Amino acid sequence: MVSMGAHGSDDELNAVLGYLSKNFAPAPATAIDINKATAVDMESSLLLLKSEAAAIIRYRDEHGDFKSLDDLRKVPGLDFQKIEKKKARIAF
Repeated sequence: MVSMGAHGSDDELNAVLGYLSKNFAPAPATAIDINKATAVDMESSLLLLKSEAAAIIRYRDEHGDFKSLDDLRKVPGLDFQKIEKKKARIAF
């Protein structure tokens, strides 16, 4: 804000920041249905590489819907540690 011309003391600017943070906090992330998600959804929501998202979709098309997190372990070319870190954001 200061770089855009806002004037105020440090205390005043901190008060504005506190207000904005409290009243305009980011929305909580929603879960992504791994059985319906597009590659773009997986890349942006789960921070997967294009190749990893494509591997999930290919595996899903060949073997059917995933039923649990353990099913994702079987996907060749997928760094499962990424999935493990984002497991709270994955729905089946």
